[in-house]
Amino acid sequence: MSQIPVQVLNPPSMSYIVFARKYRPQSFDDLVGQLSVSQTLQNALGSSRIAHAYIFSGPRGVGKTTTARILAKCLNCEKGPTLQPCHKCDSCVSIGQGTSMDDVLEIDGASNRGIEQIRELRENAKYSPSKSRYRIYIIDEAHQITKDAFGALLKTLEEPPSHVIFMMATTEVHKIPAPILSRCQRFSLRPIAPDLVFNHLKTICQKEKVKVEDDAIKNIVRFVEGSLRDALSLLDQALVFSPDGITTKSLRDLLGLLPMEVVTSFASVLVEGQPPRILQSLNESVQNGIDLTQLAKDLQHYYHMLLLVKAEVKDPLLSESQSLRENAQKYNYETLERNIRLLSRALEEMRRSDMPRVVFETYALRIGQKTLDVRNLIERLGKWETQENSFKGAKGFSPPAKSIRPSQAPPASLPKSFPTPPKGMEGTQKGASTFLPQQKSSSEGPSLSSQSTALATPPPSTSKIGKIEPLLKETIQTHWSHFIDDVAKIKQSLASTLEEATLSFSETSLILEFDKTFSEQMVNRSLALLESPFLNRFHVLLSIQTKSIPKAAGAPRSKTPQTLEARPRIVAPPPEPTLLYEDVSPKDVEPDVQRVLKFFPGALKRESPSS
Repeated sequence: MSQIPVQVLNPPSMSYIVFARKYRPQSFDDLVGQLSVSQTLQNALGSSRIAHAYIFSGPRGVGKTTTARILAKCLNCEKGPTLQPCHKCDSCVSIGQGTSMDDVLEIDGASNRGIEQIRELRENAKYSPSKSRYRIYIIDEAHQITKDAFGALLKTLEEPPSHVIFMMATTEVHKIPAPILSRCQRFSLRPIAPDLVFNHLKTICQKEKVKVEDDAIKNIVRFVEGSLRDALSLLDQALVFSPDGITTKSLRDLLGLLPMEVVTSFASVLVEGQPPRILQSLNESVQNGIDLTQLAKDLQHYYHMLLLVKAEVKDPLLSESQSLRENAQKYNYETLERNIRLLSRALEEMRRSDMPRVVFETYALRIGQKTLDVRNLIERLGKWETQENSFKGAKGFSPPAKSIRPSQAPPASLPKSFPTPPKGMEGTQKGASTFLPQQKSSSEGPSLSSQSTALATPPPSTSKIGKIEPLLKETIQTHWSHFIDDVAKIKQSLASTLEEATLSFSETSLILEFDKTFSEQMVNRSLALLESPFLNRFHVLLSIQTKSIPKAAGAPRSKTPQTLEARPRIVAPPPEPTLLYEDVSPKDVEPDVQRVLKFFPGALKRESPSS
């Protein structure tokens, strides 16, 4: 048997170092975007105010562990404590490479989270450092340590040996117990600003002599959201994906982003607002293998770019173009805000749904609908109100009649006709309508709608008249019961008290006389409530007075005038007759009922013939 020749390949060289490690900051001056933290620590080193415990918190990739390493190098450098470590001594080299195993120990909080590991750490902390000035413990992902383990570490943190310094890094500082936080100096590292990340990546590309487009770097910066380590890792990956140079297209392909032509094309379909066209476009996207979740994300980002362009916001990551400016003019602020909000809801529901396509189609149809924003409605109402006020200020303008609220609506039955005002009655008050308008008489009586229209037609007078004419007295006495019905819809107890009143008139006032002082006082306190129903009923305002006249013995007083109509009494319906039942023997019923009784035992009753 012939042997197959085997080509022996040289093992790959491990000398290559990724950008995230190669360009890791080695001093406080190299830290990007954390000026306040580096300045505070440098001041502490310069004034020899070194704390025994530090906590560095913040999102991933912003320099928490790197800051702890730089501080450890400054403390244990042969020339230290110093603001600028030498980077040449054994301590600086081992700490920078992460290989220090004696005096600077880096511990992973996720794998050393139990109480036994913390007890071992506490025992080792008693010993003095072997070579350096301090024994430093850097605990990464410190929030992973258990509550009991933190309790075991609490006493050591409160009174540590003079040669021990603890440095903890965490992305979830809220999970660290409050007693631990109170014993440490806390530094919050913020996400790095986009322009700083862009300039840093641009500098690295120049050092590495890599061809890269500015728009590609902007896409990296936007994608990493303030994490410099993620940006360096993504730049390294993009260089491997496109070794001849990083372009915007190659980077979008690497990140899984859709081409902008696809996004803008679908956005134009949504602007048309045709449901069949929207659903057809989505179906074509699915057939072409486009991820609808990614389409929703890219569409949301596209609307956000249009919003920034329309508002003329100078975003360093925004690549403005003439087509983007033209598309921004097709939308208003309310529409863009609504579309972004709807897409956020769509993405949230698509993550939880078993049928994300149906969810996205539903929200796409809603985005395509033409809607009017609430703020536009409020603005229009404001314009109408301003226009109405300008009309009211015009000469000769007569305001419309006051609309009758449901509680003040006229009763369903009104008299067929109203008395006509006598001549000269109109002069009692200029512009005042002191009587109800005359109704057209018919055999069936006026309809409720015609009565309501007639009541609301004349403008009621808002000032009291001077002299009361006899015809007005007769009208008030005739329709007093209807007025009480109107009051009952506002306050029932007040209406019941008005039924006890006896009507009388002076030249200028309506006088309500009561047999009981309590009733007189109650009505007197509620005279303000009578004005609105009185004005709506009689279209005039009178001065109303109350009097308490005790009833003389043996002389009953009439509570209402002779002309007052009798109010119908509400008669309760007769009670339904009570049904009587008699027992029935199971032998006297049908076989089907007997079979039911075997499964559902019980007593049988039938309605008594006498009931």
